[in-house]
Amino acid sequence: MKSLLRKLFYTSRIARYIIGGISILSGRTARLGVFHIATYNDKNAIGPLQQPEALLLFALVRTIVPTTILEFGFYHGHSAFNFLKAMAPDAHLYSFDFAPESAHIAKTDFPKDARFHFLHKSQAEFCHADVENRTIDLVFFDASHDFRLNQQTFELVLQWLSKDAIICIHDTGVWHKDHFSSIHSEFAKQKNNKDWLTESTYAHQNDERIFVNWIAHEYPHFQCIHAHSVRALRHGISILQQTRILETAGTHAEN
Repeated sequence: MKSLLRKLFYTSRIARYIIGGISILSGRTARLGVFHIATYNDKNAIGPLQQPEALLLFALVRTIVPTTILEFGFYHGHSAFNFLKAMAPDAHLYSFDFAPESAHIAKTDFPKDARFHFLHKSQAEFCHADVENRTIDLVFFDASHDFRLNQQTFELVLQWLSKDAIICIHDTGVWHKDHFSSIHSEFAKQKNNKDWLTESTYAHQNDERIFVNWIAHEYPHFQCIHAHSVRALRHGISILQQTRILETAGTHAEN
């Protein structure tokens, strides 16, 4: 019987739906809660999270279970809502945006959730009291796209990070022109031609790349993974965390 179920699971989408549903209803597994990501744009997205990026951040939050998330760049609330869907019941999200439209959306359209705190102010005005003097476990940069402003903000936040805090910086990848839609072509025309790295690759938010490079140079104890691709049009996310030696048990000596 197990062999038959396993074969059905691997070969039939309908069987996976049924088996997954039974697993959730029986209490063996929990519902993921990612249906909202199906509405996130992918191919024609310019600024907000794309579907795979939202899924990556969702999985990251579910995996590390942060208690405090700090977001710079609420915009229309897509990334904030994604964080809320992934967060634990006792976690808190503090989202910054100075745009009047963002403040209106946060006040009138966004779900009333005690875990969510909107701050109608610039990221450069961050102070520790904004997060109720909590230690910060995850920071998401997706606001100004300005190197100097991000640099200033990073230095304001740095001392309040937990030892395992993760910093995610959106829009650090490059676009390959083979995957441009008309909206990307128009965006590139309106920007500086210097943002073309090669004849085929375009740094749509070059200041974010400069920002990541600056952190790597000034704070070499931060290590970085770049979730980038030129095989599809991806905005890209860079994920940073301080390097540390893992504690081990037993008699094996640490190098």
